[in-house]
Parts: sequence; C-alpha cells; structure tokens
Amino acid sequence: MTDPINERLHLVPRDRLAVVATVGGMIGGPLGLYEGIKKSSLRYLTENAHRLPKNVGGWYFYHKKKNYVMITLGCKEAARTGIKYSSFVTTFFAIEAALDYIRGTIDFMNTTLSGAALTYGYASYKKMSLVLKWKLVKKGTVMSFGLGLIQDYMIHWRGGHTWYYDRKNLTL
Repeated sequence: MTDPINERLHLVPRDRLAVVATVGGMIGGPLGLYEGIKKSSLRYLTENAHRLPKNVGGWYFYHKKKNYVMITLGCKEAARTGIKYSSFVTTFFAIEAALDYIRGTIDFMNTTLSGAALTYGYASYKKMSLVLKWKLVKKGTVMSFGLGLIQDYMIHWRGGHTWYYDRKNLTL
C-alpha cells in the first residue's frame, strides 16, 4: 500500500472513488431537483391551460395538484441526475486510478488520458457529429489536464513526489 501523501486528493483509490461518487450524487441531486421542478411546473401549466379554474376553491386545488406533480417529478429527476453525475465522475476517477496502476506512476498524464477517453466515449454514446465530438474531446482533455496539474501540485505541496516536479530541486 502506498503512502497517502503521494495519492490524489490524499486518498487511496477505493476511498477516493467512494467520496467522489457521494459528492457527485450530492451535487447532481439538487441540480436535478431544480430542473425537474421547473420542467414539471411548465408542463403542468401547458397541459392545463385550457381549463384554468374559475373560483377560489378551484385555484386552491389547481395549485395543490401542481405542487404535488412538481415535487414528485422533481424528486424523480433529482435521483436520475444524481445517479448520472455520480456514475460519470466515478468512471472518470476509476479510469484515472486504473491508469495510475497500469503506468505505475501518479501524474497529470493519467488524468488527461482519463478525461479524453471519457469524453470521447460519452460523445460516441450520444452519437454526436464529428465536429461536436472533437470539440467536446478537446474541452474535456484541456479541463482534465488542468485538474491533473492541480492534483500534482497538491501532491507536491504535501511533500509527495511526482516525476517532473521534485520538491528538493524547486524552491518557490
């Protein structure tokens, strides 16, 4: 077992995957809830615009039913989006950990390759056009390159070792 000082986010891969899965779900859930409530509210209005209530009691039941529909569909969308975010982020970090293990070193190149592979797979799964696919792959690669450099700097800052960034030879 390696020293956690040289690990990404100061966590061993199993713990890191559990943490990012949880955080991904915690971020995706509220975003999905918000989007689901917004969509279901507009859909309910669209479906019932031809028969709006005429009196106060009718408006009470209209809003009661609308709120029920908004909450139920919002919760379904929250679960769906939370699972999507969680699985996407976990897949990214799992590929990264696998590349760390295969290459035998922890550095930004594994993060960059992980981001490129995942965005290419996602774009292919969504059947994007060639132009959109490569634009997405470029963005994913650049963002994962930046994330990899940040992770490597965090390892360096804690006193860990990366092959290109040795604390003994560099003074800041």
